[in-house]
Amino acid sequence: MEAKQACLLSALATLLLSLPPAEVCRAQAAPKPNIVFVYVDDWGFADVGFRNPAIKSPNFDALAKTGSVLQRHYVFKYCSPSRASFLTGRWPHHAHQWNMPPGTALGTNLNMTMLPAKLKQAGYATHMVGKWHQGFFKSEYLPTSRGFDTMSGFLNGGENHMTEVNSCLVDFWKARAPDPRNGTYDAYHYRSDLVDMITGHDAATPFFLYLALHNVHGPFQAPPEWQDIYPANSTCSKRRTYQAMVSVADNVTGTVVELLRAKGMWDNTLMVVSADNGGAPCGGSNHPLKGAKGTFFEGGVRSLAFVNGGLLPDGMRGKDNVGVIHVADWYPTFCRMAGVSADDSGPGKFPVDGVDVWPLLSGDANRTSHEEIILGFNFTHSNPEQGAIIVGDYKLIVGHQQDGCDSLMHTPPDYPCSKGPALPDCDPNCLYNIQEDPTETTDLYHSQPDVAKQLLARYMKYAEEPRDQQDQGYHDQHKLPNAAKTACAYFADHGGYWQPWEKSSPRQQSDAL
Repeated sequence: MEAKQACLLSALATLLLSLPPAEVCRAQAAPKPNIVFVYVDDWGFADVGFRNPAIKSPNFDALAKTGSVLQRHYVFKYCSPSRASFLTGRWPHHAHQWNMPPGTALGTNLNMTMLPAKLKQAGYATHMVGKWHQGFFKSEYLPTSRGFDTMSGFLNGGENHMTEVNSCLVDFWKARAPDPRNGTYDAYHYRSDLVDMITGHDAATPFFLYLALHNVHGPFQAPPEWQDIYPANSTCSKRRTYQAMVSVADNVTGTVVELLRAKGMWDNTLMVVSADNGGAPCGGSNHPLKGAKGTFFEGGVRSLAFVNGGLLPDGMRGKDNVGVIHVADWYPTFCRMAGVSADDSGPGKFPVDGVDVWPLLSGDANRTSHEEIILGFNFTHSNPEQGAIIVGDYKLIVGHQQDGCDSLMHTPPDYPCSKGPALPDCDPNCLYNIQEDPTETTDLYHSQPDVAKQLLARYMKYAEEPRDQQDQGYHDQHKLPNAAKTACAYFADHGGYWQPWEKSSPRQQSDAL
């Protein structure tokens, strides 16, 4: 009775706007959309069947063909910050730009409300499968403490796919405890858990899945049955294994689609599939882009991405979407879809930076409402004080970008079996007209000094922000607090699994439960 009265009151209010009351009631009764976000780890820009026919990825190909390929979807240049941007809706330097090695005694800012916690406010069931890489030295940093109802996967940034061992310990986790099932190819566990999760889900409850696949991150390993779909003489050995890993990721993602269809949920679902960064040096192919993971060239930060699901408007299917999207934009976009505010302002954190990109996805707009995209700011990793910013048609890269083998290369489609041309590094910075020159072949930094000066001024305005809040006060990858040796020694005698090793305060423990 109360729900009926609320609907009638809403209908009366809408009459003032000359909208039919019945439509208001129907809109209120409409189920909240299901949301699926898939990260494919270290996936090269060219490493999919619809861009490289040597790769067998029928599910990815079908999703892209009947969906919309996001031609300018930006992420950070390596793993953990891209995930932090997605989960918090912030620019990387407003969350963190560290790539946390095992034993890092840090985690993503607890003052920030992660996306699953926002969606839970709207009544969603929230699930995570795969790679966390957002910190776990205390239990309040675990996925199930940050808004996920369930989690199955691992806590660090990488591991052996076959044994689930990272460095000195097993890294395999389920809910709030170590998972003893290690010893089988990790993606097989993920697929099995996804079957149980989706078949057991009540379709009347809105569903959020964050599927953070470990494939195709190194070490390069794939089960023989997947390597066998590529003839032994079809390519070099490393590329053959890598392609098999892409096919496994394709299979797991396709399983999710099939399960949602069988459950009658697909028509009310939006699925986003993206790489977390470009293909790694000596790993994937980012053809025709320049650079690789670990650089701010397009090959490092312009990700392979596409969207599908029943909620995608028919008019956008089969079309490339050239609007600029940053991975932080999914936070406010998904919040709007769920009917919950994306506002997360408050002490000890930057506000949400992302913008709602549904107008781009629906075709109602053809450009982002961002005035600029700050890809990274003033962080020392392999080189000191790197960063990048996009303003209009131009992109400024700050600092040297060399980061391991072939990181300045235009990689060919069969990389690393063959090599492509490499162009000079930034000295000291690079400027490109990224609209006219997406492969970054012509550096304009010295020939267009006025444009370079303008973009550098836009970039340096971020130096006016509180420096102790940027990257949570840690601006050098080599100075992160790390307890790996202590943790390894301790847990080797206490179960042999990576897990939280510092005790929380009583208040933190109660908040984490």
